[in-house]
Amino acid sequence: MTKTKLIAAIALVALVPFAAIAKPIAAPAKPAATAVVKNSTPDGWTDDFEAAKKQAAAGGKDLLVAFSGSDWCGWCIRLDHEVFSKDRFTEKVSELFVPVYIDNPNNTNRLSEIAKKQNGALTQYYLIRGFPTVLLMDAAGDVFAETGYVEGGPEKYIEHLKKISAEGKDSAQYKTQKAIARVPAGPNRAKQLDELLATMPLSLQLFNIDYIQEILAADPDGKLGLRAKYPYFTTVMPIEEEFRLTMNKLSKLADEAVKAAGSPKAKGERMTIMNNVLKENLQMFDGIRVRAESAKKLFPKGASAIRPLQEILIQLHYMTQTAKGLPMTPPPNID
Repeated sequence: MTKTKLIAAIALVALVPFAAIAKPIAAPAKPAATAVVKNSTPDGWTDDFEAAKKQAAAGGKDLLVAFSGSDWCGWCIRLDHEVFSKDRFTEKVSELFVPVYIDNPNNTNRLSEIAKKQNGALTQYYLIRGFPTVLLMDAAGDVFAETGYVEGGPEKYIEHLKKISAEGKDSAQYKTQKAIARVPAGPNRAKQLDELLATMPLSLQLFNIDYIQEILAADPDGKLGLRAKYPYFTTVMPIEEEFRLTMNKLSKLADEAVKAAGSPKAKGERMTIMNNVLKENLQMFDGIRVRAESAKKLFPKGASAIRPLQEILIQLHYMTQTAKGLPMTPPPNID
C-alpha cells in the first residue's frame, strides 16, 4: 500500500514535571527498587496492531490508529488527557473502530514488548512525520482518513471521526487504493495498473508512486506505450533529482573553498567566497535549465506538474543574478 503524502504536522515538546528523590545520608545503602512504569496505552485500547486488524476483520469494524509521543509531545498529552483516556470516548468509539495506540515515547519502558518491536516500523511504514497523527484504516491496514488533535472533548472528537470516515471511504484516493489491491500478479499486471492510474490526477498518481514505478519498470524502453503516459515521472522527477544533486555538489565546493581560505570567516567574507564559487560553477546548471524549459512544454499551461520546474527555474534565475552581482528582478516568463 502506498502512502506518499505531502502532509505537514508540528510536534510540541511537553515539559513534564518530575520529583527529586532525597537519599538518606546516614542510613546504610539499600538495593535500588526498580520503578514500575505504567504502560502508556490508554485503558480500553490495544497496542498490538496485527491482533487489532484481526479483531476489526472479525467484527466488521475499522481501525482508529493513534501515533503518539506520550511523554514528550505536548499536543499528544493533551489529546490523551482530553479525549483518549476518557471512558465515555473509549466505549463509544469502540462501537465503530478498534482503537490502537502506537506510542513513540522517549522512555521506552512505557511500551509493551509487542510495541517495542512494532511501533518504530509502523511509524516509518505509514510515513508519520508529526505527532499526534491519527489514521483511520480498514481491517487490511489501508488508510482512508487522517487527523490529529481536535479540541472539544470526547463527543466532538467522535463526531469528527464519523465525518472524516464517511468522506475518506468515498474518496477517489481510497477507492483507487482498494482497486489496486485487487490487481493480481502476472504478465498483465502493469497494463492493469496503467488502466487504473494513467488518467488519475497527478496528486493520486503521486500517492501511488510505487505502482507508477512498477508500470515504468515493466516498459523500460517505451515499446509497450506505457512510459509516455507518465511524463511527470519520466521527465520532471529526474530533473528535480539532478538539480538537488547539483546543489549539493555546489554546496560542498563552497564549504571546501571557505575551509581552504582559513575558516571560520566573518559572515560577509564567507558570502563573498561562496558567491565566487557560484559564479565559477554556474555552467553546472546550464543543462538543467534547458531541460526544465523543454519539459514545461509537455504539460498544459497551469498544470500542477509544471510547478517544480518553475521553482527550479526561479532559483536558477536568482542564483545567476547573485553570482553576477546584478540587482534582484523577477524572473521573466515564469508563469
